[in-house]
Amino acid sequence: MAEASRPKRPPGQAKPLLDEDIAPVLARLDAWYAAHLPPDKYVFNPPATDAQLDAFERLIGLKMPRAYRDLYRWHDGENDDRRGHIYGLPLLPLHQAGAQWKAWVDVLADFGGNRYEIPGGAWPERAVDPAYINPRWIPLTHDGSGNHIGLDFDPWPSGRVGQVILFGRDEDVKAVLAESLGKFLDWIAGLLESGNFRLEAAEEPVLRRFRLKAPPSNDFHEGARSLLGAPGPFL
Repeated sequence: MAEASRPKRPPGQAKPLLDEDIAPVLARLDAWYAAHLPPDKYVFNPPATDAQLDAFERLIGLKMPRAYRDLYRWHDGENDDRRGHIYGLPLLPLHQAGAQWKAWVDVLADFGGNRYEIPGGAWPERAVDPAYINPRWIPLTHDGSGNHIGLDFDPWPSGRVGQVILFGRDEDVKAVLAESLGKFLDWIAGLLESGNFRLEAAEEPVLRRFRLKAPPSNDFHEGARSLLGAPGPFL
């Protein structure tokens, strides 16, 4: 992409990071998971240590918010890439989150540092950097195909530092799911508590059996866009 065709960042400052206590929403998720997910199949890892969290922060060069550290003190993600607790998507363990982040940084280096080498878009407009890669996007989940729910620490002026976004190989149009990690988890808990889930799949082979009921999407990224009124992932 020619230098002149790269999108210019609008003027202004994004809203600041929220300081959140996520203990109440983690308790809600604990209760729902215990009541609905087979514990022998949907298995979280033990909590991460402060040393592991500190090492992760050194790797990515960012100080993570209290909510993020509390999330990983709850569980250091999970290892099953098909039986994840976020509608079938796994919460990445810290070592995998770091590996995914490093892989994106390596791709950016291959592009000569041009994060707009592959054109992109954003929703809402001016809330997210319409880049293909931004090293201040931190993966939270992975769908097995190069796409993530993640935290955005470099939002554009209409966004908020620490907002939760969709990004990745097939996510040309980046989309904001929530303005913070706590609000994202609250949204997920609310969807589950309202009964908007399916655990029984059809007989044909499926990638994930824990899915949204409405819209009846097999892909949570797609369903989340529909729920929020966001455009599709492709330009």
